[in-house]
Amino acid sequence: MKKIAPIFLFLMLLSCTMNSEATINESIKSNDSANNKIENNNISLLEAREKHLSNLYSSSLPSIVHIKVVQSVSSFISQNQSRTSDGSGFVWDESGHILTNYHVVANADMVDVQFSDGSQFLAKVIGLDPNSDLAIIKINSNGKKLEALNLGDSNSVNVGNFTLAIGSPFGQEFSMTSGIISAIKRTVPSQNSMFTIPNVIQTDAAINPGNSGGPLLDINGKVIGINSQILTQNGGNAGIGFAVPVNTAKAIVPTLINGEKFLYPWLGITGMDLSQNHKKALKFTNNTNGVMIVDIVKDSPANKSDLKGYQGTISDDYTSYPSGGDIITAINGTPISSMNELISELFENHIPGDKIKLSVLRNSKIIEIDLELEPRPQ
Repeated sequence: MKKIAPIFLFLMLLSCTMNSEATINESIKSNDSANNKIENNNISLLEAREKHLSNLYSSSLPSIVHIKVVQSVSSFISQNQSRTSDGSGFVWDESGHILTNYHVVANADMVDVQFSDGSQFLAKVIGLDPNSDLAIIKINSNGKKLEALNLGDSNSVNVGNFTLAIGSPFGQEFSMTSGIISAIKRTVPSQNSMFTIPNVIQTDAAINPGNSGGPLLDINGKVIGINSQILTQNGGNAGIGFAVPVNTAKAIVPTLINGEKFLYPWLGITGMDLSQNHKKALKFTNNTNGVMIVDIVKDSPANKSDLKGYQGTISDDYTSYPSGGDIITAINGTPISSMNELISELFENHIPGDKIKLSVLRNSKIIEIDLELEPRPQ
């Protein structure tokens, strides 16, 4: 029995080792199978994404146009020189109206519209709005069936949402790029007037010169913006592009189609948001929000009311801030915490001629000031 025990122990150890190796092999096979399954699923997802993007491009393309503009320019050498530039646009309705940017077709002598199927048409500029950088041109399609793009809701977009831009960057017709929404509710200069555009969408989808006027689409192929500007140091894409929100276009385009100028409600102030440091310097609590009036435009509605601009400055350890000016905290009871909100509230809910009530913080007290909005100067 003394000799049998070691042999029996060895056989048990050998059996355990063989079972362990078998278990490891089974585990490896299981892991390999799981990894292969994950890899196959990832490939399937990529293929599905590719197919979806391809379908979105194909279905949108018939409604997107390449715009060529010829404009007469004067120089010291010749008075009859012409300059050619490119832009983009998309079909707004089946009647032949095409939406693009103001800066694409303003002062154009000839506008040529080209579709992806090669068909070309001369277009007439029928409506311009420099404040929003939007324009409507019209073609006679001569029987060609026009398909309008589906419009989305720019108020429902969020940072991180997928975006597609289709246009003609640097004249390369019908190119598509993709990205995400990088920021919302940006306020940017219109570059065609003294005013700013509120609620602008920022995207990192590659936008370059020539994309102007083309659509910014969501994951479902609906228009959420009109590509308008880029922030760049060398003239090329730097991952910061701006699109005019489609809801702005929805409000303005019908007026332009009628051949009329869109009239914006005008308050007549320049103002600034209250930063945390500004509030601290003014000895305000952090929950004090509003727009401080810096200057009041002469002969404006604000100038005709009891509103007051800043009276002096106040400093902290870092910089100086305006002080003493009225702080607008609400319009007709709707809270206002930034210039973007103020401009948006006026644009979305009011028209020239409306009488509004401003809630204003002055000398640590809230007072009410009534005034009548006027049309923004053209």
